[in-house]
Amino acid sequence: MKKRSPVLVALVSAVSVFAASAALAACSASDEPAVPGREDASGPRGTLRFGVGITLDNWDNLTQPNTTYLSTVYQTLVERAADGVALRPRLAASWQQTPTEIAFTLRQGVVFHDGTPFDAAAVKANLDRVRKEPSQYQAMLEPVSDVVADDASHVTLKLKRPAPTLVAQLADRGGYMLSPASIKAGTFKEKPVGTGPWAFDTSASVRDSKVVLAYFREYYAPKEVGAKKLEIYPIGDDESRFNALATNKVDVASILPEMRRRAEAQGFKTLWYPALRYHFLFFDRKKTFADPKVRQGICQALDTKAILTGQFDGLGETYGQRFDRGQPGFDPLVQGYSHDPAQAKSLLAGKNVSFTLPVFPGTDLLGELVRSQLGAAGATVKVEKMSTAQYFSTFDTGKYAAAYNTSTSEDAGPYDYYRYRFSPQGSGNPYKARTPELDRLAEQGLGESDPGKQTAVWQQMTKLINDQALDCGFLSYPIVLAWDPKNVSNIVPTRFAPSVFRYWEATPRR
Repeated sequence: MKKRSPVLVALVSAVSVFAASAALAACSASDEPAVPGREDASGPRGTLRFGVGITLDNWDNLTQPNTTYLSTVYQTLVERAADGVALRPRLAASWQQTPTEIAFTLRQGVVFHDGTPFDAAAVKANLDRVRKEPSQYQAMLEPVSDVVADDASHVTLKLKRPAPTLVAQLADRGGYMLSPASIKAGTFKEKPVGTGPWAFDTSASVRDSKVVLAYFREYYAPKEVGAKKLEIYPIGDDESRFNALATNKVDVASILPEMRRRAEAQGFKTLWYPALRYHFLFFDRKKTFADPKVRQGICQALDTKAILTGQFDGLGETYGQRFDRGQPGFDPLVQGYSHDPAQAKSLLAGKNVSFTLPVFPGTDLLGELVRSQLGAAGATVKVEKMSTAQYFSTFDTGKYAAAYNTSTSEDAGPYDYYRYRFSPQGSGNPYKARTPELDRLAEQGLGESDPGKQTAVWQQMTKLINDQALDCGFLSYPIVLAWDPKNVSNIVPTRFAPSVFRYWEATPRR
């Protein structure tokens, strides 16, 4: 039996996962943090009703694009704190990382909703599924040569190469743990079985109308959970969703930014948070955007603050680069591109730049603003409006030369950002454009064992991306939540986790 140290208690953040690629990294859950804002931590009570604009298709964590529903039943080995960066233990009690392996010690006393024990064999079944089934998450486990269940409480990921962001990636949807029995039976798409606080109530749910989830009585941490029952209502029309809140049919609702003041005037509490970091995606860097000066001109023509004002009622943040201060890859010397119409016009003069920009509901005005801003600099942009389903099935397939969007596959760190967006094999690089200098830096950073030197390489990569205008126009896509304080308290989202809040922390008052 392979021995593990039970006393490693340093909290590991996404930043330290990078820094520890050459040395031991560890985390432990020996002291469970108190849930902030909870008025009564004695156990779950009441019902929490949430109105959303997204309809549940099925429960497959590898193919469904959001965590609005999935996060109610499934959990990961590690989870992100509310700041969206720091990592905390969840189904793993601790972990240790070296350049050749990541060893997890699992939480004890956890069972799936079907009674199957959560153990190393369950982790292996889930990660082997991710490794074998084609999906955007398959590449996440590419560095893994084997998943070894050492004993019931310990599982080791053997690495072919250093994987500095793999632990952080396992906090995302691809790292959800499903019951091995449901994987084997192939029933998980219609009947999800996880380890979360709530289990899917098929008899009380109505397809496309209401998803009901009941508290799982064998849940291992009852004092963390506020609501005994969840009801999620998919309401596609924005005005209808607001009216559901106003008429007390739901306690919490996602609303449009421009509805925020109306909600507050009616006595509801609101908050907004950055759910996604959008950027202008230069897909066709082989032809349309092959010239760095064209890309620079586009970047200087974009007015991100005007986009936030026009599309999102002034909510949101603008950024000069992909990552925030404190995250690997952040370079304090990189300021990004400022809005300079005259310089943009000069750079685009005589270039005959013309392309189609796809948009979906909720980004219609963003598309028109981009068309206007680039048009003023001399580029011809046609905005193509389509349904949400049409957009997300086509926008990044190579049909369009550009788009304004993002992917959570970029979020873990600079190497993942490179691998997804700029690598010739990256699924976010549909035209398979190459940037040899960036390829070289990515490999150099991945192979660097000294944390300080590795950080310097990631910063060089950020500077190169900025200098060559491979990426720009960074802004946050804000999501607004409104709730009735008479019915519920402690609504807390996770930064850069779209379309969801931390359900277990909310406390129903009824």
